[in-house]
Amino acid sequence: MNRALLLTFACCVAACGAPAPVDPLPFPAAGPDAAPDPGVLGPFPVGVRTMEILDTGRKKPDGSPRTLVTEIWYPATQASKGGAGAKYNIKDLFTPEQQAQIGTAVVPVLETAAVRDAPPAATHGPFPLVIFSHGQAAMRWQSTYLTIFLASHGYIVASPDHEGGTLYDVVRGQLSATTEGLEKRPQDVSYLVNRLSRLPEGDPLKSLIDIEHLGVCGHSFGGLTSLRVAALDKRVKAIVPQAPVSTDIAWIGLAMPVELKIPVQIQGAHQDKTLPWDEHIAPAWAAQQKPRQLLDVVAGGHFTFSDLCQFDLAALADAVKLNIPGTDIKKVLADGCGPDNPPASVAQPLMRHFAIGFFNAELRGSPKSRELLTQEKATGFGAGVAVFTSDP
Repeated sequence: MNRALLLTFACCVAACGAPAPVDPLPFPAAGPDAAPDPGVLGPFPVGVRTMEILDTGRKKPDGSPRTLVTEIWYPATQASKGGAGAKYNIKDLFTPEQQAQIGTAVVPVLETAAVRDAPPAATHGPFPLVIFSHGQAAMRWQSTYLTIFLASHGYIVASPDHEGGTLYDVVRGQLSATTEGLEKRPQDVSYLVNRLSRLPEGDPLKSLIDIEHLGVCGHSFGGLTSLRVAALDKRVKAIVPQAPVSTDIAWIGLAMPVELKIPVQIQGAHQDKTLPWDEHIAPAWAAQQKPRQLLDVVAGGHFTFSDLCQFDLAALADAVKLNIPGTDIKKVLADGCGPDNPPASVAQPLMRHFAIGFFNAELRGSPKSRELLTQEKATGFGAGVAVFTSDP
């Protein structure tokens, strides 16, 4: 290149700045200088894949390895936007005989915006990893209102089916005791993190998962799981337990006192009849050290923190004569899904705003996102809908 052309090129670089990024975003993801609205979709389209992960070090009674069927949502390329979204049919979890009993009753299919096997947004990674842990007798895709939106803000979100603790196990009469889950669920989370950090060469997500910025979120027994795994696995940097079981249970068998020494945001509801506030949320909150946050969805119930209300699980349980000894299953499944509870159109953006804003601040290094977590913002979702407490 002659001197004149070299000078022309240098002037152009100086005038125009750095080359345009590959696969430019419509707006910046959360970071040191950016704090996008955490209650709505972020700048990334979302891809999804399902992995079956075998833990050969833990054997079931029949000698087969413990299996973690895991849904993984991740930031995808901009070209993925508008692609056909993945769908989840809850009827698929029931046996053929039970499906016949359900008959032609209309059972909503959960439609999502996540595009199956879309190419990941590799030029923008690596991305913090968040593990989502479902509730007892639920499933890995129980909270796509949160997991997909979290991925759209620049996270890889992995949610395993906790074998023995899913709806699939319930309908087959194979639900494990909660004491078993107390031990196995945190092991599931840590093992999943290990496996995702060692993906094989050629895997599209290899090198895109940042386990140095690891978060855990979960609902109900999954909320307990997030608390317990944070006490056991020091790689965890921040957690959001939703409607969690009391730490009196979460800390069973651990050396006391338990001090997590990481940021914690607990989300709960005063009208939760399955895990009442005074017996579970209040003591779980009291057990946390600073920095800690508490979101009270005042009129919410237990399943407000999920997508499950849209399925009318109580009616499905009645149709197949589902029974869990010692449990009024219809009463439990209706908790949070009634006319006195906030509708999903109000509750879900509220819970996303605070959970994603929290992770953006703690895992993506976005101090301005922390400024979005206020009572004023909570009131913006409706007077009296939520009370937010921050104890920095």
